[in-house]
Amino acid sequence: MEIRLYKKGDIEQIAHLLGDSVSILNAQGFSETDMHSFTPDNIHFKDWEETCLTKFTVVAESNNRIVGIGQIDKTGHINCFYCHPDYRGQGIGRQLYAALEEYATAKNITTIYTEANALDRPFYFKMGFSTVQKQRVLLNGEIKSNFVVEKQLPI
Repeated sequence: MEIRLYKKGDIEQIAHLLGDSVSILNAQGFSETDMHSFTPDNIHFKDWEETCLTKFTVVAESNNRIVGIGQIDKTGHINCFYCHPDYRGQGIGRQLYAALEEYATAKNITTIYTEANALDRPFYFKMGFSTVQKQRVLLNGEIKSNFVVEKQLPI
């Protein structure tokens, strides 16, 4: 398993990673609308290549296959964090997160935060995050509940 920086051309595999992750996890809280928003064709529509190139984005690669992605911006917001369901429980998420925290520390970011669904929130707790608030947001025309979680980094 290698954790490396995103590079131009990785987008096809990222699109399939996101699509597979959402479709496999559909029974655990993703709607049909959610699934459609993460199809490979829709990923390209959302300018993901540019997003991945302009934010700090790392991928987990195993046997030339991208099986995880982590992305953080300059404010400390984790924009995207996925591990393919077939690879969960193998420490890939921890390795991706460690790369994001290392970046944040190097950039003197003192707080890392994200919005986590109920399924992913336990992972963030294991990484030292705490819940700031539960919120209801309009996403793809549907009202969803998620949690704002954050972690204070040592200065």
